[in-house]
Amino acid sequence: MWVIFPHNKGKKGQEKVQKGLDNEKRGQKNFFGRSILLTPFPMEKLTLSGPLSQEIFNETQKYTNLLTRPYQFNMREMIRGMILSGSTYLNHIGKANGTNGTERKTIERLSRTLEKLPTEKFAKIHVQNQAHFYKNEAILILSDGGDFQKPYAKKMDMVNKAIDGSNGHKVGIGYPLHSLMALGLDSGNLDTLALRVYSTLEEGFKGVFDEEKKNFELLRPLIMGSTRDRIIVEDRGCDDEKRFLYFVNDLKSSFVTRLHTGEKSRIVMVRDEEGDYKKYSIQDLAKKLKPRAKDERTWWNNKIKKKLKSNIAFETVYLPDHPGIRLFAIFCYSEGYEQPLVVLTDLKTDSGIKAWKHFFYYKKRWEVENFYRAIKQNFSAEKFLILDFNKIKALTFLVMVAFSLILRIKRKAKEFLGMLAMVFKSFCKKTQRSGKHHLDLLAFIRDHFATFEPSFYYRFYAARLRENLSRINKKQLKLFNPNKIW
Repeated sequence: MWVIFPHNKGKKGQEKVQKGLDNEKRGQKNFFGRSILLTPFPMEKLTLSGPLSQEIFNETQKYTNLLTRPYQFNMREMIRGMILSGSTYLNHIGKANGTNGTERKTIERLSRTLEKLPTEKFAKIHVQNQAHFYKNEAILILSDGGDFQKPYAKKMDMVNKAIDGSNGHKVGIGYPLHSLMALGLDSGNLDTLALRVYSTLEEGFKGVFDEEKKNFELLRPLIMGSTRDRIIVEDRGCDDEKRFLYFVNDLKSSFVTRLHTGEKSRIVMVRDEEGDYKKYSIQDLAKKLKPRAKDERTWWNNKIKKKLKSNIAFETVYLPDHPGIRLFAIFCYSEGYEQPLVVLTDLKTDSGIKAWKHFFYYKKRWEVENFYRAIKQNFSAEKFLILDFNKIKALTFLVMVAFSLILRIKRKAKEFLGMLAMVFKSFCKKTQRSGKHHLDLLAFIRDHFATFEPSFYYRFYAARLRENLSRINKKQLKLFNPNKIW
């Protein structure tokens, strides 16, 4: 592709137009009696820039009523910078966007933007927008806690003790997290719903579940806006009776939660043939039901990367203090494991087929673990250098939006890549990637922009084209339309 710049000798700014261009192929030619500059510019360097910025614009348009235009631009710049640089350092974000100005001014400008973002209001808008995409299908709401570890950041605002899940659940210094994701059972679409960072030192802090409830309360438009199932999926760290009652009675949603099976496992009641209630611990009930586990399947456990042969059994159970609520315990016995994997749900389970179906609902929870891993490894979400806690909250929200955008682009990859589909396949083959995961697309985007010098900032070229073409006779605009998307 040859980009045509009208050339005016002695004009200010001409050096900026020529900066970074290929000197070997640059040449002066005459075009309609005017001196012009013919500049060879690879098409692929412009192909993704416009659509990526357009996707970011579309994704953030729902927040614009709460921000002035300069802050809207800065917010979009930060999301774009996170995607391209893989960093949450404000100076790296500025460099990835080719921002003009000194590094210090860029950091100050982006820091002021973080201060102005109304994170709580944005979180509500985000969930309301996501609810629109899932109103006609049942979804799993994948829930899990996490943490940002900041062991050397004692001066950070509200930094507190946080359990490091990646280091044997040792207590460290940082910020606890809670994340919610939506997985469509028909479409298979995966989206982020909420990512909350909080501190035990905040005024009014009562407990972990109270903080997590603030996330769950955001889901009401998602739950109330459809008659389809909304099923909250949690790990055994959430084996808590008050959570079960909150989901069923207050939030009006279903749940699938893994239970502890050790010596201190919870007590449940089982009705015998005569209609009397009898109490069992989950551990004792697992031993009793093992001979009844007949429905066998061989399935792939993605967490341990291994095939397992398992048998499943189920039983109707009741909570001792709430016999009016009927629940179902599902026991999965696998070869090589002494204890079964047990999940509790309010979804009606009256056959082996349904038991396996609801059991695999729980296994889908691993996607939220992948989310934490992805934002830490591919966005460096844990390596921020911001001291103010409100700004940390805003930065965390933008990381979630950036990840949500990648998920959205993955689904639109066929349309988004267009003629570059073969290039993407070639990239995946070269780097030994499957090309099926959204992180493959993220790696491709970063590789694509790796040689894209900051001086080639696409807004710079668009501005120069419009500025110079506006001086030419209007009839000549038919040869090149500056409003056309490149």
